[in-house]
Amino acid sequence: MIVVSDLDGTLLDSDHRLSRENRRTLVSLGEQGVVRVVATGRSLYSARRVLDDAFPIDYLVFSSGAGVVEWASKDLILAHHMTSRDALSVAAFLMERRLDFMLHHGIPDNHRFYFYRAGTGNPDFEERCVRYGAFAQQWPESTPQLGRVSQLLAVEPADTASQFDDIAGTFSNHKVILTTSPLDHASRWIEIFPATVSKGIASRWLCARLGLDAAHTLAVGNDYNDIDLLEWASCACVVANAPAALRGSYRNVPGNNADGFSRAVADWLKPDPW
Repeated sequence: MIVVSDLDGTLLDSDHRLSRENRRTLVSLGEQGVVRVVATGRSLYSARRVLDDAFPIDYLVFSSGAGVVEWASKDLILAHHMTSRDALSVAAFLMERRLDFMLHHGIPDNHRFYFYRAGTGNPDFEERCVRYGAFAQQWPESTPQLGRVSQLLAVEPADTASQFDDIAGTFSNHKVILTTSPLDHASRWIEIFPATVSKGIASRWLCARLGLDAAHTLAVGNDYNDIDLLEWASCACVVANAPAALRGSYRNVPGNNADGFSRAVADWLKPDPW
């Protein structure tokens, strides 16, 4: 059996803390032999800012499935990258569309990035550049010399028309994921990964590696980048603070500030779950 939960807005409360109830639930799952997985859009560096070494999980799926870490040992057991040629092709398209974006270095250093400012005014983009200023480098005038690339991330203000469909259609040989900004909770983040990347794909890979039956899986999420994960799991639910479109498609549990994760687990462990 395996439980996979999104992190921010799902397992953690709005102050990025693990409640006592959710901690008890994770500990109890471990005692019962259930594999506990956090699947987050955060990079490994960013995830470790909110997860201490004793955080009661077995695996961390980070960067929306681009990497997987065995939590007790901190061993990196899976990493996906795109070629520099593919990355520069995506970058050229985003520049042509006048989108602000970041191009992230390879795992495990994918908290480092080049940023390209289209000059249209984008507070959420600027906030991310400031927040990770120590790891951010402005896009050079000449083509940057790239090593491994983990992803690109375009930031769209909430009051603009989205170009997500065009990007996803143009780069159908990649994984293009839409999520809500965790900074202003309104802007759209469009993440472009290799085709082998998603939370659901990483969870499926982990099940196969561990020899677990995918028929006994629970996924808990709160945003659009969780859809692949929710579709993969045999039982799936979203917290009450998820967008209405997701609440209408999956079983609902209380919000992330009301221990919705623990409710989902309790219902799943009943003799006759939903």
